Amino acid sequence: MLPPQQQIYNKVFEVCLSLGYDTYDYLPANKAKLPFVFLGEQFDSDIATKSIIYGHVQQRIHLYHDHKKRGNLTTMMNNIKRELRKIKHTNNFYISVKNINSQTLPDNSTAQSLVHGIIEVEFQFH
Repeated sequence: MLPPQQQIYNKVFEVCLSLGYDTYDYLPANKAKLPFVFLGEQFDSDIATKSIIYGHVQQRIHLYHDHKKRGNLTTMMNNIKRELRKIKHTNNFYISVKNINSQTLPDNSTAQSLVHGIIEVEFQFH
């Protein structure tokens, strides 16, 4: 059985793919087609009892798009947040969304000006 943290990561990855977004578990090369989603950092805290494990997972989701298509990026972010709130379980754990934060930033890390969206979602599992 996969640990709950990996099951949650896999579920978030599936959500992004199911929405039709190019989704990566690494930051792709500069030549990647825009827009795309990158599942980035994950922060975990858990407690194991004699019979169950429960805790929290905070998943950071990065979205990149052309800076002229900020509205499309915002729509993508809202679609992902909506679908994340619908997740109620993985294969072996019940989960719920406790909090979602998001931000949109300019990104000049490449020759092409981009807009970078970040979604931070906190899940509770048991």
